[in-house]
Amino acid sequence: MHGVTDEPRPGAAPGALADRVEAIRRAHLPDSRVGVWDVAVEENGRPRVIGWTTAAGAIDELRRAAREAGAEAVIAALPDPTLGAAILGTAHRALAHVRREPRHGSELVSQVVLGEEVVCLRSRDDWLQVQCADGYTGWVHRGSLVRSAPREERAALGARLAAGQPPEGTLVLIARSPVARAGPAPDAPPACDLVHGARVLTAGETEGGAIPVLLPDGLVGWIDAGAAVPWESLPDRFPPTGEAILAHAALFLGVPYLWGGASEKGYDCSGIVQRIYGLHGIMLPRDSDQQEAAGEPVTPGDDWSAVQDGDLAFFHDSPGGRATHVGILARGGRLLHASTTRNGVAWDALAPADPDRSEFGALLASRLSAVRRVLA
Repeated sequence: MHGVTDEPRPGAAPGALADRVEAIRRAHLPDSRVGVWDVAVEENGRPRVIGWTTAAGAIDELRRAAREAGAEAVIAALPDPTLGAAILGTAHRALAHVRREPRHGSELVSQVVLGEEVVCLRSRDDWLQVQCADGYTGWVHRGSLVRSAPREERAALGARLAAGQPPEGTLVLIARSPVARAGPAPDAPPACDLVHGARVLTAGETEGGAIPVLLPDGLVGWIDAGAAVPWESLPDRFPPTGEAILAHAALFLGVPYLWGGASEKGYDCSGIVQRIYGLHGIMLPRDSDQQEAAGEPVTPGDDWSAVQDGDLAFFHDSPGGRATHVGILARGGRLLHASTTRNGVAWDALAPADPDRSEFGALLASRLSAVRRVLA
């Protein structure tokens, strides 16, 4: 543990101190998914406030609260200095799994595709706690990432990642389930599996319809020249319109449902929304209840006539509860979404007059919590 230790002085009881620490957490990091708050009040012997957090702005408050309570404070900001300068992690195979805890059997909460970058926060055995570009935190096996020192300061790095901006010269894979091969020939052995949205760097000139690309771990592979476009050209390929977004998402009809999935290997409901909208230049949070805060509210009307292509529909498990499901709307109230009931990406009709509305569609409509417009 690296941090400044404040000498204690007599003050409030440890229980009151714990309440104050919790109030500081709520003020600085109300959503534990988008940061780390590993801070505790130890009450055995001399009380102390100890731990790590990504909420750097809370550290002075924590030290002040400890001092006023007569407790010691040992608080440090993440990233952990013992990681050194190499705090930038890049996924170097098709997918890096982000798990809730540092073990293979832990819940899959998200995925990072090849070439996407994360900030490494600290290590535990064979695992790295990371913060993804969307702010989401979790644990990734260190074998899934290539670590390096960022070229920019920490604040600039965070801003670049939040904007979805990769390093200069990046190509983005636009094909579904492409493969990088060991040579330009179409029958050359596979060198690396790739996914839609993966990021690689140009490594040379086109040869025989294939282009060499540099993978994050230094391996050079060959992909079809039409399988990727420069990052700067994404708006031409994927414009930020509802019609284009629906056509794009429909390419993945039939892809199986996977909790925490963020690629065509398996999507969850918010994963496909975040991935598709991100490629169209609309950065959204990871989970459905977080996404529900984006954009402007829309009242769909009984016949769903107020809905536009590309609006997002959110659903709850119980009235007044947080959103637990999201899908992409088309005019008239048709919903494209990744669903466990549909066992993958599928269409459902929500409007009562739609002849294709099923019992499941009616159930979804009854659980609608909001419609949001995230497109201009």
